[in-house]
Amino acid sequence: MNSSLFTITFSRIQPCDQLIRTVHLTLGKSQQLTVNQDISHFNAEISKGVITVADIQDIGYLIATTFTQATTLQLCIDDNIATQFSHQQWFKWLSFGLALSSYHYCHSNNSNLAPRVADFTLVNANSADSNAFDHGKILAHSQLIARELINKPGNVIYPQSFVEAVTALAINHIELSYLDDAMMLEQGFGGLMSIAQGSDREARLLCLDYHPQNPKFTVALVGKGVTFDTGGISLKQPRYMSTMKVDMGGAAAVVGALNAIAQLQLPIRVIGLCGLVENMPSGKAIKPGDVVTMLNKTSVEIITTDAEGRMVLADVLHYAQQHYQPDYLVDIATLTGGTGIALGKAYASLMGNDHDLIANANIAGQACSEPLWPMPVGGMFTTALESDFADLRHGSEEPDGSPCVAATFLSHFIQPNQKWIHIDSAAMSLGMTHRKIYSKAATGYGTLLLTELCQQLILQDQLHQ
Repeated sequence: MNSSLFTITFSRIQPCDQLIRTVHLTLGKSQQLTVNQDISHFNAEISKGVITVADIQDIGYLIATTFTQATTLQLCIDDNIATQFSHQQWFKWLSFGLALSSYHYCHSNNSNLAPRVADFTLVNANSADSNAFDHGKILAHSQLIARELINKPGNVIYPQSFVEAVTALAINHIELSYLDDAMMLEQGFGGLMSIAQGSDREARLLCLDYHPQNPKFTVALVGKGVTFDTGGISLKQPRYMSTMKVDMGGAAAVVGALNAIAQLQLPIRVIGLCGLVENMPSGKAIKPGDVVTMLNKTSVEIITTDAEGRMVLADVLHYAQQHYQPDYLVDIATLTGGTGIALGKAYASLMGNDHDLIANANIAGQACSEPLWPMPVGGMFTTALESDFADLRHGSEEPDGSPCVAATFLSHFIQPNQKWIHIDSAAMSLGMTHRKIYSKAATGYGTLLLTELCQQLILQDQLHQ
């Protein structure tokens, strides 16, 4: 039997006879996690050439779903693997994978969210390890909130019911409010409301405010919440249209992250803003060639109504800066197909105006295995936004550099000296079947990333004090 640095023991509470299963984690030649149950000394052996954070998450999921009747699971980890990560990383991410192991989407005709994590406890652990294990459970539950929101179809989750679903969660330490159609029209949300006007469903701007005493700084998280995207008058092709319920993945991730941040009681103020609209074609819908006046009074020429997300985000980004003056401004959106074409399911794209914030986002993405790939913004991409009829066009007829063009458009709504990043997660919210934890349906991508980014910013602040 190979020696192990430590053995992690998990207990599952369920009505069955006591059954212990022991799993050995070792390095192998495969590029994917493999499970071998035909070995001596252990009930199974899991191996892979290189072990990553993503693998730790998947291992938790894998052992729980492989040994469904076991009341106790023991994971014995070889020294040369165990020392690659801290004990707390092992406990947090194994807990995360274990907790996700019982989730599957079950349709209902109401907007109620009832995500349940698998019930595992940690055996014979010190307080630091137990805290890390509990941290993993919180992250799993928070991601499942996002996944439930995304998985529900557009006839169940639309702007008003999205707000109702999040309100019903009654997240501790969160103050919830929203703006409705009338309020946004009165305040001048020309971009957001121009997209909403084609639908019979009213728009909403949902605000989740986590405000502890004496916060160290303020982070504003802005999520695109297009609850269904037909493309509007610029109607999408039928292929994959059914998946356009996931176009509110950014807003769902913001809700999930706010749940995690509040439960972890981070010492910073975090504002979550979700711009919620349904993009539909109708006699009231906005048309290509129309000119819209945004919340910040910029006039914008519409090129395609299927580039709707940036119009929603631009108004909400301006609102976030005007009302909250955040130290850091982050937006996340399933924004462009170009990001998926460029990066596939490996990365979301990352753009922004602050080197340190971009660096911290990259660190956060690696730490939680929701990785980012930097792309340029501004410069030559401003040419695509030149209009003969308005201050800006909101895009181009050409697809060249579409993620960068979209981010460059958003940059026009960022005030001088505001630290800002934009995350385009278009390909990451659905179809991540190469991961064990995402065997089906939506991923809730961004929940971990936004939470980890806030923790990374706290760590940076502590180092600079």
